[in-house]
Amino acid sequence: MNQDLAVFIVPFALVLGCGLLALGGLYFINIRYVTSTTKAIAALVAGAIVIGVLEIILAGSAVSFFKAQQVQTSTCELEGESAHPEARLGADPTIIHSAITACMKEAGYEWDGAHRHCKDASVATNPFCYLPTDSFDRTITSIQMSFE
Repeated sequence: MNQDLAVFIVPFALVLGCGLLALGGLYFINIRYVTSTTKAIAALVAGAIVIGVLEIILAGSAVSFFKAQQVQTSTCELEGESAHPEARLGADPTIIHSAITACMKEAGYEWDGAHRHCKDASVATNPFCYLPTDSFDRTITSIQMSFE
C-alpha cells in the first residue's frame, strides 16, 4: 500500500476495528449497544477482520511481502555480481542473469514477466519480474504490486 495513503487509512481502520470488537464484546457482559446476539457476533467478526487486514497492511508495508522481495533481489544481485566479476566487464552478461534468477528461485521466488514494470525492463534485477511461490505471499505481493 502507498505509504501516504496508509497514514490516513490506518488510524481510521484501527478505531473502526477496535470499536467493532468492543461493541460485540460488551454485549456478552450485559452492556448492550446492539439489539441481538447475531449483531454482536457480526460486530466481533467484522472487527477481527478489520484488525487482521490492518495487520497484513502494516506487515506488508514494513519488511514483508514486496519489500522482502526487493531486498532479496538486491541480495541476489550482489551475490551474482560478486561470484562473476568478469561478466560485469562484458565477458558473458547472461551468467549474472542466470545467477540472479537461480538465487531468487532458491529464495522462494519465480520469474513472472507479466507485470507492466517488468515488461518495461525485463532484467533479472527488477523485483517486479518475480512472484513468491508461497500462495499467501504471492496473493499479498500481487495486490501490493498492482498499486505500484
